[in-house]
Order: sequence, then structure tokens, then C-alpha cells
Amino acid sequence: MKKKNAHLWQRDPLDYYVEPFFCSERLFQEIKFSGPLYDPACGSGRIVKAARAAGYQCVGSDIVRRSEFCKFEADFLMRPIGSACPGTIVSNPPFKHAQAFVERALEVATHEVAMLLPANWRTSDKRSRWLEQTRLWLVLDITPRPSMPPGAVIEAGEAPGGGREDFAWYLWKKNHTGPYTGGWLRRDG
Repeated sequence: MKKKNAHLWQRDPLDYYVEPFFCSERLFQEIKFSGPLYDPACGSGRIVKAARAAGYQCVGSDIVRRSEFCKFEADFLMRPIGSACPGTIVSNPPFKHAQAFVERALEVATHEVAMLLPANWRTSDKRSRWLEQTRLWLVLDITPRPSMPPGAVIEAGEAPGGGREDFAWYLWKKNHTGPYTGGWLRRDG
């Protein structure tokens, strides 16, 4: 018998997890971003696909090329700072490297950064103090809870059930000052 908090799937070694389509589709319906977009952990390309459907120019890359939406293979954390980067970064980063992804994105993006992360990501004391020093603008809690299985589960054709963990979009703006605000991003609007 599984413990109540046991993981349903084996952890992916590269932290490749796939969000439901509605997570990025709804983000692009609610938030207007500046300039071309870039997803440095594009995986199967759901964010790139949703951005393009919303009328944005968007390219993706990843440490492993998994789809046609991945324009090139690259480790975002190891790319030189001077590498070309569109104005806005929108991504579902590998959670074990989430803070490093956010830090790099804030260094290279010229407009906004949006990261899909666990909702409780902001509640640790050390991270909350770090976040206060960034230009965090908005946190949108996603409802209902999305199921985010490893990519191999989706590629095998399995249909994930309801989510057990809370997730949110964290958004930064280069010109934002003051505290962040919060809200909800509902699947059904």
C-alpha cells in the first residue's frame, strides 16, 4: 500500500515534467508579454505551441531535443550570458534547478520572466527573502491543481489524473518596483 504522499511516478532524472495545455494557454490569454518569447526548457513544446497560437514569436530550446518545438539543444544554465535571448522568457523549468533558472532568466531577459513552479516555492524563509530582492510582479495560483507527470508518462500515452500539488505562475518585470500581487489562473476563465 502506498503512503498518501508517495509519488505516482519515478522521478525523471532531468526533471522533465509536462504541464497540461491549459496552464500556458490561460497564461497567454490573461497576460500580455513584450517582444519575442523564449522557453529554455521547452520539453515537448507546450509553452512554445501555446505562445505561437496566442500570436507570439516564440522559440524553444532544451538540454535534450524532445520535439520539433525545440529549435536547438542547450543547457540554459551553461549558455554564455552574451547569447542571443528574446525579451521575455516563459518556462516550466526543472524544479531541482528552479532558482538557478530564475536567476539566469532575470539576468538575460530584457522584459519579463514567467516561470511555472510549485505554489509553495515562495514560502521557505531563505527563498522568500531572496524573492523580495527580485522584481517579482505577480503570482498566479493555477486552479484546479494541474497534474504534471514525467514526460515519459505522456509519451507513453497515459492520461494523468487530477493533480495533487499546487502550482503557480511566477512573473517578474524588469521595471517593477514594490511588492508582488497575487491572483488565480483558472482553467475555465
